[in-house]
Amino acid sequence: MANEIISGTLSAALTQEVVNGAFDIARSNRTGLLSVVSMGNATQAFDGYKMSWLDMRVDATSANASGNFTDSATTINVATGEGAKFRVGMTFGADGSDEEILVTAINADALTVVRGFGATVAEAGTTGVQLTINSTSRPENSLAENDGIFQPEKVENFFQTMDTAVEMSRRALSTMQWGDTNDLQFQISERIRQLTIQLDRALIRGRKDTATIAGEEYTYTGGMRFYTSQAGAINVDHSAGALTLDAIQDLNAEIVKRGGMSDTIVVGINKARELNKLVAANYSSQRLADWSNDEGSVTMLPSDIPLLGTTTTIVVDTNVSDDELFILEKRMVTITPMNANNANSSGAWQTKDATQPGQDGERVRILGDFAFEIRQSKTHMARLYNIG
Repeated sequence: MANEIISGTLSAALTQEVVNGAFDIARSNRTGLLSVVSMGNATQAFDGYKMSWLDMRVDATSANASGNFTDSATTINVATGEGAKFRVGMTFGADGSDEEILVTAINADALTVVRGFGATVAEAGTTGVQLTINSTSRPENSLAENDGIFQPEKVENFFQTMDTAVEMSRRALSTMQWGDTNDLQFQISERIRQLTIQLDRALIRGRKDTATIAGEEYTYTGGMRFYTSQAGAINVDHSAGALTLDAIQDLNAEIVKRGGMSDTIVVGINKARELNKLVAANYSSQRLADWSNDEGSVTMLPSDIPLLGTTTTIVVDTNVSDDELFILEKRMVTITPMNANNANSSGAWQTKDATQPGQDGERVRILGDFAFEIRQSKTHMARLYNIG
């Protein structure tokens, strides 16, 4: 009788340590974005189902002109809100021009300027031209000011409940009491594997929203596709063009221009094949020898282009569509369990006895509430879609 497990057999076997341990194994084995992002500490929800964070955006490098300006204009307007990037004493220049322009006063998004500063020649500019800040000078005994740091922006996401159940008949339980736990172990590993697939799919495709069905409220957490499609994010329509290394590097360059950085590319299976062909065709054999692989799904790609990241992790995720590609800094994405509603402060899942009255067996429910904390989605990540 040494192997006998007495009543509640199933609840006693499915402890939170067993379930969360199985989840950690399944997540590390799961190919896709889920395997490379971090699990965060449990967070207390507000309004019952929400979490929030503050995004600080830093972009002290450039702005865009909001109208044409002549070579004698002493006022240059920039796009709405971008006047906050400038300070009196800065100098900047327009793309394609050698002229240096000095800022002497700022009124919202209107810059009062001195043209042809530093013995340069004044030139006209057009709407949308990029204005790059070249130098910043401050007078002696000046006061401290923020350089191009936008005011914190509150960002929200919703918690979403995900669950499954393990069920065993009375006969199976009787067999398990005598040491035959193979069926239980199989159910745990398979059910948890399905939960990781569900979680990974939501991480890519989830849309932040709520629904009321038959008087019951359902909440859904937003994933990568949701946040990179918001206003101000880098969400580029490739117009059915073929995937090129230039297109990928252009996304990276835009991230860098906004003060961000990236270290991960996420693609589906077909685009991963195309990317491998591009790399093989464009990288020397020595560069290819620098690659390292993890089970064929995570590849380390050395970059030859300065400032665009020294190493990029290429993640193959079957939940990414064939016509899209994501670039991100993976530390900006965190899977956050809900405090109290999940197993404990560090656990992802909890278990509940779900056996029905009169049931000839036992059932245990495994469930968790999760939200994705996707920080700096407008500066540290980008999406390329409609790829041919």
